[in-house]
Amino acid sequence: MPVKKTYRKISIRIVLIYVIISFLWILLSDVMLFRFFPKSMFISMLKGVIFICLSALLLLYLMKQSWSVQADLIAKEYVDDLTGLQNRSSLQHILAKIIHNKERFHLLFIDFDRFKMINDLYGHDIGDIVLKKVSDTLRGNSHIKFSDTISRWIADEFIVILKNKSDQEVDLFVSSLLTETSAPIHISDKEIVNHISIGSVHYPEDTIKSPELVRFAEIAAEEAKKNGGSAHVRYRKELSEKANRVLYLEERLKHSLENQELFLNFQPLIATNNHQIIGVETLIRWDHDGQIISPKEFIPVAEKSGLIIQIGDYVLRETCKSIPLIEDTLKKDLCFSVNVSARQFYQKDYIARTKQIMHDTKINPSKIVLEITESIIMEYADFVIESLHELREFGFQIAIDDFGTGYSSFKYLELLPVNIIKIDQSFTQSIDKVRTKAIVQSIISLAHNLNMKILAEGVESLFQVASLKEMDCHFLQGYYFSKPLTLDILLEQYK
Repeated sequence: MPVKKTYRKISIRIVLIYVIISFLWILLSDVMLFRFFPKSMFISMLKGVIFICLSALLLLYLMKQSWSVQADLIAKEYVDDLTGLQNRSSLQHILAKIIHNKERFHLLFIDFDRFKMINDLYGHDIGDIVLKKVSDTLRGNSHIKFSDTISRWIADEFIVILKNKSDQEVDLFVSSLLTETSAPIHISDKEIVNHISIGSVHYPEDTIKSPELVRFAEIAAEEAKKNGGSAHVRYRKELSEKANRVLYLEERLKHSLENQELFLNFQPLIATNNHQIIGVETLIRWDHDGQIISPKEFIPVAEKSGLIIQIGDYVLRETCKSIPLIEDTLKKDLCFSVNVSARQFYQKDYIARTKQIMHDTKINPSKIVLEITESIIMEYADFVIESLHELREFGFQIAIDDFGTGYSSFKYLELLPVNIIKIDQSFTQSIDKVRTKAIVQSIISLAHNLNMKILAEGVESLFQVASLKEMDCHFLQGYYFSKPLTLDILLEQYK
């Protein structure tokens, strides 16, 4: 290493200076001694030379050990202990150097999709192994050259600097990396599903400032994650405006619960045969300074920041508190559907917290329908099946939400303790098309054969109602019957 070479040169110079000064000192001392004891001068000088040589060798050895230790410590300051890649400090140093040299490069920000869930499910030791394997994949990619830089930025985030590459060459690297990292990782008896999102920025076209390069690439990676993950997004200026909005919402959302800005809406679930209300789906809403923030905007922010865990518990608890009032006013037993996000579900203590809420509110869990999406099932099937069986045994009803939207969970249906399948609204609203109608009919027939109830979301027209009734769909939900209502309006309309 250059650092060790530098220290070696310094060590040699120090020893030489020591030897020269020692010889001069002995020589001067012996000249003085020669005046009084001429015969002793030779013996004295010989002893002095031997002493100097031995002490110089000892000094050189000690300095070598000292410099070696210091050089290793300095080297470790620039290398990530876990992965062996360049660390954050090293990357910042490299960035400053190549920017100073005005070299053209692409900076790619690589972020794990749902890495926190891997840690939550399997522990940090397994998470560390996954990070090592991903770093090995990065290091071994055929598109990485000696002049390029790979670094671990922080936690599950990596940064790659590709020098003097065309956009096409960057695309080839990204494509190969997405393919290589999409394969499941096998650790012991576990199959870890792993995906990454990549954002890229180009120097000097996008910015010439080092902090902005990293920030812009991170913003682009976040956009890739919002688009479903396992994707690459190039930075563009409008992404910064969106990112600033997200930061604003995240900061305000942290205080939304204590400021009592969150509240519930209830959308009726309707029986197809008689159009009577049989239950409601509980939906979270946010009133911030008199402005209603769309759930489509703040729920992803809550997911990413982890606030969805607190919000999810709040929704279930408030739903349970409202059940006696709703059922007493409407004078009927109802079911109450609550959405469960992936981030919630994969928490190790999710089931314990959920059971505790039921005990605290003294509500029969059979009244609660926990809605999970197909994506939750497909990510970690074994864990999900085991958890759902425990929830079902406790008394909860289980529903699969957004059924049919891009995941093939049919093979798991016989293993899952599911009560209700919810057909995604994209199918409901295209039911006038022959192929879509055939798909909906197949899903309904499947549910009947498995003794499951079927509910269609997004019902907005009489034609859709008639078609779904003809296909023997059990329940309906959508604006044709009612939009989500506040508690007061729900009680007023359905009492």
